Amino acid sequence: MFFFSSGSVEEGWTGKDLATSRLNVFLGFPLGGLLAFGLMVTAATVFHPTGTSVGSLSQTAMPAAIALGKLGLAAAILGFIAATFGAAMETGLSAGYTVAQYFGWAWGKFRRPTEASRFHTVVIISILVGVAALATTIGPIQLTEYTLIFSAVVLPLTYLPILVVANDRGYLGDRVNGKLANAFGVIYLVVILVAAVAAIPLMLVTRMGAG
Repeated sequence: MFFFSSGSVEEGWTGKDLATSRLNVFLGFPLGGLLAFGLMVTAATVFHPTGTSVGSLSQTAMPAAIALGKLGLAAAILGFIAATFGAAMETGLSAGYTVAQYFGWAWGKFRRPTEASRFHTVVIISILVGVAALATTIGPIQLTEYTLIFSAVVLPLTYLPILVVANDRGYLGDRVNGKLANAFGVIYLVVILVAAVAAIPLMLVTRMGAG
């Protein structure tokens, strides 16, 4: 939320760019979900018959390598690098935006470090903390699983303010949510509340999906 909203402010987006934003949401998000579903199906096809439990990042490249050989392996490695770099930048910038805006510091990825030193410092520290976590004995797969669980737990706390602001004419003027958008918004809020409440119990009962 902080990453995309702050980025749109930096790049000077206006009401004319809402069409681009909607296209990103209605096309990009379903496509991402379809790709994720495809990865899960492929992984289940390869690992489930042999009872293999994925314990390292390198194992996740096996389906691509089996199906497409060296080309598939190269594509998987390239995907790992792109996803890791993109996630590191997004997470670091999100932390920088959040902290800097909360304390009223100068911020912006286009500003020089001398103009927004505290913002850039927070970004660098956030990335270094992530690198330090990977340098420990904590498995990246396990760390990702725990992160996803606790992200689900706190999701209502980040979603509800967005829904409130989406209905605030002081911020959005005549672009506030309509009745249909609010109906879908409330339905989604109920869904994520149920997911948040069930996340930790399901994690304990299923032993993080181990059965």
